Amino acid sequence: MGLISDYRLAILGVVSAIVLVSSMAVSLLHEDPEIKFSVNSEDIYTDVDQITSFGPRVAGSSEESLATSYIHQRFSEIGLKNVQIEEYQVMGAWFVDAEPDEHQILMHAQLEQGAQNVPGLPDGAAGTGRVQIESTGELNHIEKFTFLGYSGSIHKHDNIITFLNNGTEQDFSAAGDLTDLAIMINWDGNDRRNLSDIYKNALDQEAAVVMIYTEGIETPPFRSLTVEENGKTVPFPQAYNGEYADRLVPFIYIAESVAVTFHDFIEQAEDDPTLYASLDGFWEGYNIGMRTVQVVTGELEGSGEGHIMIGAHHDSVYISPGAVDNAVGVSQVIELADQLSELDLTPTIKFATWGGEELGLLGSQAYIDANSEEIENLDLYINLDSTNLNPNIGLGTLGIDVSNSGLKNSIESINREVLKDGWEEYSTNVQLQERGNSDHRSFNQHGVTTIGFYGWEYAQHHRQTDTSQIVNQESLGLATEIVLNIIAEQSGLGSSDEPLIQIEGLEGESSSWVFPFILALLAGLATGIGGLIVFVLKEITAEMMAFLLSMAAGVMLLISIFDLWFERGLEFGFMSISISFLVGVVIVYIASYYTTKDENLLELSKERRLYKSGMLTAIALAIHNFPEGLAMGVAVLESAQYGVVLMAAIALHNIPEGIAVAAPIKAGNGGRLKATLIAMATGLTEPLGAMFALLVLGSFLTPFMVGCSLAFVGGIMTVVAYKELIPQALEQNRPQHMVVGALFGAAVMQLSLILLA
Repeated sequence: MGLISDYRLAILGVVSAIVLVSSMAVSLLHEDPEIKFSVNSEDIYTDVDQITSFGPRVAGSSEESLATSYIHQRFSEIGLKNVQIEEYQVMGAWFVDAEPDEHQILMHAQLEQGAQNVPGLPDGAAGTGRVQIESTGELNHIEKFTFLGYSGSIHKHDNIITFLNNGTEQDFSAAGDLTDLAIMINWDGNDRRNLSDIYKNALDQEAAVVMIYTEGIETPPFRSLTVEENGKTVPFPQAYNGEYADRLVPFIYIAESVAVTFHDFIEQAEDDPTLYASLDGFWEGYNIGMRTVQVVTGELEGSGEGHIMIGAHHDSVYISPGAVDNAVGVSQVIELADQLSELDLTPTIKFATWGGEELGLLGSQAYIDANSEEIENLDLYINLDSTNLNPNIGLGTLGIDVSNSGLKNSIESINREVLKDGWEEYSTNVQLQERGNSDHRSFNQHGVTTIGFYGWEYAQHHRQTDTSQIVNQESLGLATEIVLNIIAEQSGLGSSDEPLIQIEGLEGESSSWVFPFILALLAGLATGIGGLIVFVLKEITAEMMAFLLSMAAGVMLLISIFDLWFERGLEFGFMSISISFLVGVVIVYIASYYTTKDENLLELSKERRLYKSGMLTAIALAIHNFPEGLAMGVAVLESAQYGVVLMAAIALHNIPEGIAVAAPIKAGNGGRLKATLIAMATGLTEPLGAMFALLVLGSFLTPFMVGCSLAFVGGIMTVVAYKELIPQALEQNRPQHMVVGALFGAAVMQLSLILLA
């Protein structure tokens, strides 16, 4: 460096300044192309209200046909192509529409006194001498009890009631023979044993009626009875090779108040052997058999490659108008179709509404089975189910299921931007979930990448009170806007995290931890290149030391202030990022105080101070490289080519970081080899961070966590640059070399950061 003339040094300084200023201007003034959507929540609500007005839309019912005709009309008005209603034959559970005098759905219980039934008498024959001493009276269907899907429909009389605790395997085993008993079970919400398992146990032990209740639930909900077999959701009568199809008995959800009364009858009967607690029921509802389920589809043809499907189920349970579940989701699909019809899209987008979801995803599964070639070519399926939110009652969080981690990070980035734009009182919760509880599960089971949107369970779920009046109109736009931005990004219309440099053959995410690890290792080892540069230098002059130390300070200050604090603050909010940054600052100052309080720095030799600065810089950069590795591990899973460009950019600014470590250590008589090895070692925390992200943190690691970690390290590096590198550079008494070095380091750093944009 001492051989460089003042003229050349000046030129290098001017060029560095020009590069720095221009690159910072590009970085600050650059705005990604962005599409602003104007979602009309009022229009969405109008569709919700109309669909809800048709009443409970059980698969195969006239109400479902009214709903699908309306959806078909709306798709056609929007201008979708190939709009059609498709029909599939599936096993269905429902109640036949009939006049009250044509069928009855009745239930009551009584406490009787007298002789037991005479053996051999047919079911329904009254016991000799039995006298009713207490009765519940007639229990209102829907208000006091509901049927669970695929339960038997039959007249049952005089079945003794018994209590089976929580219905565990142990409870059934201890109960023994349950022949002709009406069993009652407290379905513990903490246990959450599958209802189909309870039902199977009851059928195996010959129970006559199964009643479920849950403490705290007075209005009984509907629950479907399905079984997971060979990766598919199967109706209970078809499961287990159809073993139970002809053995079904009534399976009923009862209100807590009904259960309390039954418990009282049971306790009295247990205390007096002459008393009998019995259940009578007359259930003529026809709820088992083959049924036609409907699927409505339409599409927007794209100008290029790619196929995306957006769907929601239009059916509801037999007791509910289904406003939130799921007229809301269907109406959002209609709004999405309307909004996207105005754009020039690259992928072809198909819209669908499903029947039979409440019976076990039957409509979507039937469609997939009938259109296997289309499903194989599908790049993404997006599902909307019950996405009504209301922060006033604690339901302000939108749940989002994603089927791979790369997609998770991308959606979290989109969410942050959407939430900042008028949705501050709401939040999102993105989870890595390969199954899901709605129609996206059907697509997951066939290997399709999926995103499932849902709201949290609400008090009116699967009840007759799920009407349009409970819908929070304002919230209807949130999920809609997020989906629109996802589609825009997929079509290249909105902002994207993709790198400026495009590398052919590296499209899509990485499915293995090996590739991210290798990239992080290569990026980390670039610090060793900086160490090797110092290694080959025969002598480090005062001019060179001033230049290198200032270059390192320029690199560390620019990345700390502008990237790790300012840019992260813009993305995640300055409050949390600034706190993380200041914590890093405070920790270094505290550590510095306790490590040097007994040491007179003025008495240290120049070489010793240089060595100390080099080691502190090494520690700071090693800490910095770990969260940098976290970020790389996450990024590579999202996009392989982004990972390669990210690796190159990180490697580029790791070279001067390696120089910053090796130069003072060598000048401080640490030796060339030692200086080089320490510089290289600082980069090895990069792959460690990537592996920690991939194998330990997994889906728990969020971009916000990485952002705060990097801001924390930014605070550490700022203090190291201010307290160590700059003072050591000043000691060389070469101000012109300091200025040029700082400009050069900052310019190189800023250029590398632009590659990350």
